Amino acid sequence: MHKKYFILVFCFFVIGIEQIIADDITVSIEIRGATINGGIVHGAIYSNSDGYRRLAHDFYFQGNPLNDVLVINMQMPAGEYVVSVYQDTNNNGKLDFGLFGIPKEPVGITNYNGRGIPGNFDRLKVRVNNGSIINVQINH
Repeated sequence: MHKKYFILVFCFFVIGIEQIIADDITVSIEIRGATINGGIVHGAIYSNSDGYRRLAHDFYFQGNPLNDVLVINMQMPAGEYVVSVYQDTNNNGKLDFGLFGIPKEPVGITNYNGRGIPGNFDRLKVRVNNGSIINVQINH
């Protein structure tokens, strides 16, 4: 009994240490196309297909565009991510949708040009390493 307990505790300790040792990296997100002082830009970062599909983000950010490019610096593990942003032009704290679920406010997603249906996580993801710059174009 004690041996099984020790092994279980040891496994949790090793898994916990691995999570502590995993270093976050610095990633810059450059958002273009937002209207200067046109409302807060909200962003969500997804690390997997399931989270993206359920809109369960891993990281969240917001910023007020004061010039042509809004730059957000984030700390996160290296990996593959989808970044999705919208500019809250009416300042109600949510993305508004019109007929057929089409956004009424400007939106942008990594690897999406604003035409047609954006696609799934695998189509939109970008790989990030230390010092990576993620570009997101807001489409009106």
